[in-house]
Amino acid sequence: MQDNYNATQRNIDTWLFFTLFRSRLWLLDQKWSYPGGFTEAKRGQRAKGLARYLLNSVLQLGPTFIKIGQLSSTRSDLLPAEFVEELSTLQDRVPAFAASKAISIIEKDLGRPISQLFASFDQRPIAAASLGQVHRAVLFSGEEVVVKVQRPGLKQLFDIDLNNLRILAEQLDKGDENRDFKGIYQECATVLYQEIDYLNEGRNADRFRRNFRVDASWARAPKVYWEYCSPRVLVLEYLPGAKISDKARLQAAGLDLDTIARRATEAYLIQILKHGFFHADPHPGNVSVDTRTGDLLFYDFGMMGEIVPDVRTRLLDVFYGVYRKDTDQVLRALVALQVIKPTGDSLSLRRAINYFIENLSRQAERQETIQAIGEDLFAIALDQPFRFPATFTFVLRAFSTLEGIGKTLNPNYRFNEVAQPYAAELLQLQDATGARGGAALLEQVQQQASELGAAAAAMPLRIRRIEATVAQLETGDLKLRVRVLEGERADRRAGVLQMATLNTVACMGLLNVGTMLAINSGGPGAAAAVATGGMNLEGPAALCLGLSAVFGVLVFRGLKRVQRLDKFEKEIKG
Repeated sequence: MQDNYNATQRNIDTWLFFTLFRSRLWLLDQKWSYPGGFTEAKRGQRAKGLARYLLNSVLQLGPTFIKIGQLSSTRSDLLPAEFVEELSTLQDRVPAFAASKAISIIEKDLGRPISQLFASFDQRPIAAASLGQVHRAVLFSGEEVVVKVQRPGLKQLFDIDLNNLRILAEQLDKGDENRDFKGIYQECATVLYQEIDYLNEGRNADRFRRNFRVDASWARAPKVYWEYCSPRVLVLEYLPGAKISDKARLQAAGLDLDTIARRATEAYLIQILKHGFFHADPHPGNVSVDTRTGDLLFYDFGMMGEIVPDVRTRLLDVFYGVYRKDTDQVLRALVALQVIKPTGDSLSLRRAINYFIENLSRQAERQETIQAIGEDLFAIALDQPFRFPATFTFVLRAFSTLEGIGKTLNPNYRFNEVAQPYAAELLQLQDATGARGGAALLEQVQQQASELGAAAAAMPLRIRRIEATVAQLETGDLKLRVRVLEGERADRRAGVLQMATLNTVACMGLLNVGTMLAINSGGPGAAAAVATGGMNLEGPAALCLGLSAVFGVLVFRGLKRVQRLDKFEKEIKG
């Protein structure tokens, strides 16, 4: 990994990856591109190869893309299933950087030599990741601590990469009316910049520890030593433990595996339902178990999620609506949460939500996994105007991870059994709220009766107005304009297709002119040189070929947009 990055070279590497991946993704569903004819088996094989290419490219491009890949590893609404599956194996493991660089950062940020800050400092890191690495140390007070040091040059790298991702998101938004790629980019950028602010991570750790100090003493987080912290250096209490997925070591310590699995899920339910502040990345590397007491130990608080009170209320409305199978309540709550963009055509939305509710009931009866339920939800939302906030995907990924941990520790583990008491408590809370609201309901009925009386009194006037409006329509004084949405969509598709055709003509014409200029300007041997790729293109020839490439990209975007419109039309018609 580098300390300083060349912006120009980084931009070239990034856009080369974007272009190649996008082109290969487009070819994935083009049946004419399969030698010997298209089959589902051939498509599956090509998709797996492309998924491996994506994973390897993400690892080569480094920290920014590793984190983006991790954030995308549950987003089957954005990427095909093969890619999501491959990204779910993405491990944030990179070589450690030199201890001398870590010491230099510590001394620069804290303003003192390392020998004056710590009684001892282990130069060999105990963990290394794309964003930083961790060293053990001892304070002069005798307390054992860990020192987390940020990788050099990270802020500069994020600035370059996120600028490119912003441009890409803006371009993708122009070609896809059903996705908010700019919104997804903004969420990712916020998460990434928060992760490299170690002071913010320290505040998160303190808040997390205070929350559990009262509600569950068996869930612990390390103490922060603020006098040794900076935006790039974080010093925490050393809390050693066995990785929560290390079944053999936990059994050797005499701990009850079923209790550990239940506590892991309960800790997260408490975070979501009570604290509204939760650990967004509880993978086995970030959760350990104290082998002496069985307490859960949480690490790495750079990626946290927060559910503000208003959002929590709306999420509960979704929960109650799903419980009652009330499609309208779920739809209203999702619109309020801005998960769904209000549209004039709500029929397909209602159908999709109703299907999910009915399917969820069947999945609960079959005791299917949280991951399977989440994948179905994203699949249903694929062609609808849904935009799942980062908080939602963090919760889904965390529950999927915890369910996997639970099944590792206990094959008979059932997430719904652990969550059932919390769901019952929520329903009782709503019933209690409904009882307390009885008087308010009576007042509301009285008010509605009063309004109904007023409406009845005004009815004759309204009838006269309706008659006058009909008379104006009959005489032609008032004209009624009807919008045919299906026709408008067809016109839009035809316009996009026509523009793609024009761009194709321009692309091929410029390609032909550029090739002829290159051949004619290079003398007798030019044709052979062009054929072997050995000619240096300059002047008008290079300009024509460059413009041809630009129009080629526009053709590609136009065809993709036509595909999206066709899929959307098919979904609406059912």
